[in-house]
Parts: sequence; C-alpha cells; structure tokens
Amino acid sequence: MENKCFGSGPCAKRKGWGFPSFSLAGRSHRSKEGLALIRETVRLQRKILGIPDDYLVGTCTASCTGGMELLMWNLLGARPVDILAYCVFSNHWAHDVVKELKIPNTTLICEEFPKIADVTRANFSHDVVFCLSSTTSGVSFHDTNWIPKDREGLTVCDASSGAFIIDVDWKKLDAVAFSWQKALGGEGGFGTVVLSPRAIDRLKNFRPSQAIPRIFRIVNDGRINMDFFDGATINTPSLMCFQDFYETLIWADHAGGLPFLMRRVEDNYKTVCEWLKSQNVFRFLVEKKFRAHHIACLDINNEKYWQLSKDQKWQFLHRVRDLASDRQCGYDFLGHALAAEPHIRIWCGPTIESEDLKSFLPYLLEIYNEVASEYDFG
Repeated sequence: MENKCFGSGPCAKRKGWGFPSFSLAGRSHRSKEGLALIRETVRLQRKILGIPDDYLVGTCTASCTGGMELLMWNLLGARPVDILAYCVFSNHWAHDVVKELKIPNTTLICEEFPKIADVTRANFSHDVVFCLSSTTSGVSFHDTNWIPKDREGLTVCDASSGAFIIDVDWKKLDAVAFSWQKALGGEGGFGTVVLSPRAIDRLKNFRPSQAIPRIFRIVNDGRINMDFFDGATINTPSLMCFQDFYETLIWADHAGGLPFLMRRVEDNYKTVCEWLKSQNVFRFLVEKKFRAHHIACLDINNEKYWQLSKDQKWQFLHRVRDLASDRQCGYDFLGHALAAEPHIRIWCGPTIESEDLKSFLPYLLEIYNEVASEYDFG
C-alpha cells in the first residue's frame, strides 16, 4: 500500500507526488514570476472545470471557509435567503447568515444527518445557499439539474468537496467557493471563488449594509476590484502552496481533466461497494440516491455498538483509528468531530488509488474485530 492517508481534508497527495522545486520560495506574489504562477493556476482551474469565459475567478485565503464568507458578506442582503441546511458546513453558513449578517427573511430548509435537504422547498426568487457535497455526512448532489435557469435570485454554492469531482452546469451556479485541499490534495489555507455575470451585476448594483472586513473586500468605493480576479490576492499568499497546486493541476490536465478525475472516483466507489458486500460489519451510512461516491461514510452493523452512547461510540472509533495509525496501515479516517453521529469516513477522491483502498479495507476490518473483542461485542 503506497498511500495510507484517507482523511477528508487535507486529502491525500496523488501517486507520484514529490516536493515541487519551490523555485519561487521567498519571492513576492507581486513579482512577474509570482503573478504569472497565480494566473496559470487560475487558467488551469478554469480549463479543467469548464468555467465559462464570462465568469470571474479569484484566489482567497482561509480555504473554502474564507471563500464562502467572502461571497456571503459581499452578495447577500439584496433578496431573502433560503439555506439548504443539512450538514456541518451548511449549518455554519446558516448561523452566519442569521446570527452574524442578520439577513432578514432568511428561511432554513433543514434535514437531519445523514440526509439531504428537500430542494423542492427552495424559492429561487430568493438567493439560495447550499453545499454541493458534504464531506461531513457523505451526502451529495450529483448534478445541478434541480436548479432552474430562469431563477431570479443567486445560487451561492460551497463546492469544496465537489469541485474536480462533480460535472456541474456552471450556468446554474452564480457564486462558488472551493478549497485546494480536497479533490486534488492541495495544501490547506487557500481556496478559489467563482462569480457568474449575474453575481457580478449584484456586486455592481448592491451595497451591503454591514461593514466588509478587508480580507473579504472585493468592492472598493463602489467599484469591483478587478485586480483580484487577475491574480492579485488580497493578502500575501504562499507561492510554495501555489507551486504545489500548479503541479497537481498539470497532472490532472495532462491525464484527461475532469472526466479522468471522475473515472477515478467511480473506480474507488466500486472498490468500496464490492468490499462492503464481502463482509457484514460495515455498511454505508447514506442511502444510495444521495450518497457521495467520493466520501465513504460507514456505520457499524452491531447491536452492542448501537447500545453505546455517542461519546462511547467516538471512543470506540478513536481506538480503531489509533491502532491503525500505530500500525501504519491507515490514517485519518474518522468522521467529522461535529457530525451528528459517530462514523468511519474514508476519502475516495481522485488522488486515492483503488489498489490502496483494496489493501486498507481488510486492515480496517481486522482492527475493528480486535477492538470489538476488547469491548466484548461477541
């Protein structure tokens, strides 16, 4: 097993990854070379993801979280807001819209873990905020067909787990944020924001009532900061992180782009499905209709396990995780700490090799059996 990292963020580096040359370490992002590198990472993202030419693309700090905050602080407030609240991060966005931005006429369309919110309840004359895919629950939209083209409001999309994995219709998305650390295994701390022409018009014609922190400020004196969408970041970035992400983008592009990345995810999903059929301890947490193929969230099929309290379940799973880590057969495969229910979470994105999954999963079962005997599960 070459790669033993199955965490959902930061995600595994691709096979064959090595430290880049870091030739721009210590150089300014404002230098000719630094600016060229930033612009090239934007160009490759646009190419691989099929982002239309009339959409703006910029780089932000603080990963997808920073990107979503930037989008919400600048765009929301012109219309009522509907939020599809069904996972940890969509609940974060709900909190920020209601408690921090205090946008009036906000509607929360909620669903309990591990299900997805009912999109038929969304009013698209309002702005609609949602997560395309949830790393924290293993639930995912598989397309954007449910979004009408003739909507009046904006769609504000946290695409962190879906970018480079799900083939979206960009005409259905107006304001999108995603991180580098997910599908392509980039470094944490950086993200990308994408704005449609409709979102650009909102920026031009709407001024939020709240003050905008500098780190989110892409409109100055009523004018969009177009330099931000031409490689000029708001604050100082690490060009070492840019070089790392650039080389991974080159890998993805040369290998076949988004179709290549999506095929790798499906191969990994098939590997997990076949393994689950071969044993009776682990099972998918999420029903098939909205199950993410790039995040395998697993429950344990054991009555004595179900009788444990939530804290005891986490203790059990931490014991499994720690043994796997100590024996160097798999790392970081626990569910999100804020998830409603304890679970195993295995990242199956395009930087994961199916062969590594095939090696890891039997170890997972072996270690589970050892811990279960400690708990006297029988």
